[in-house]
Amino acid sequence: MSMPKPAAHQFVRVPGLPHLELRTATGSRDCYQTHTHDEYSFGTIDAGQAVYTHGAHNTALKPGMTVMMEPGLAHACNPDADQAWSYRMLFVDARWVHQSFLPLADAVHPPRLQLAHHATDKPQVYKALGRIADALVHRSADALEVDEWLLTFIAQHALVPRGVPTQPGADEQVVNAVRALICAQVECDLSLAQLAQPSGWSGYQLIRKFKQAFGQTPHAFQIDQRLNRAKTLLKQGAGLSDVAHQLGFADQAHFQRHFKKRHATTPGNYLG
Repeated sequence: MSMPKPAAHQFVRVPGLPHLELRTATGSRDCYQTHTHDEYSFGTIDAGQAVYTHGAHNTALKPGMTVMMEPGLAHACNPDADQAWSYRMLFVDARWVHQSFLPLADAVHPPRLQLAHHATDKPQVYKALGRIADALVHRSADALEVDEWLLTFIAQHALVPRGVPTQPGADEQVVNAVRALICAQVECDLSLAQLAQPSGWSGYQLIRKFKQAFGQTPHAFQIDQRLNRAKTLLKQGAGLSDVAHQLGFADQAHFQRHFKKRHATTPGNYLG
């Protein structure tokens, strides 16, 4: 009789995103005792069935569901008897979350964000978290883009304070300054923290207010500015790989993908 194949457990860490760690488990039969995490944790159930226990709650998990946990929540997620399951679990540094949403909070005793639910079977939630996990595994998105996706995701599932109110004219000055910074350093890999720090806003506040002002998130605006600059460089005779490198794209494929997504044609077709 053959022994069951050991589960494949992998941990993914991206240098530009030190506040994130992704764990993937494929075909796991491992069981966990009740435990806690220091991080905010968000997981997708990709195959098999399991039971998610926290407090007096027992939730049956099946593929397509998403689980969520605040730091310190005692819980256990274990597969059904004689079954293997697959999942992806994203761990998000709690201090980074607090600074992103609560910039003026007490750093020693920050308030914990309360999640609106701990499990959901909504397909759009599974898809949104899966996109973040895929981006980490395949290095298919910029750090700024991943942070935008993540903060938007958390805001949709947590009771997020709106932050400190600002004067009506001050908001416009701040978002204009951020816009100018992106334009001036279009080739740089600017982080959300770098963009938000001068204003004292949280990262989530900046995303929300920037989009209100310009109809795009900071990352989407940054990509547009890079592509606008790219068209000029291409018409001047620059090669595709040189343009991609010069404007901060991960590689030529990354550049071409964004170009086609926004202009419905490839850079080569654009040049004729």
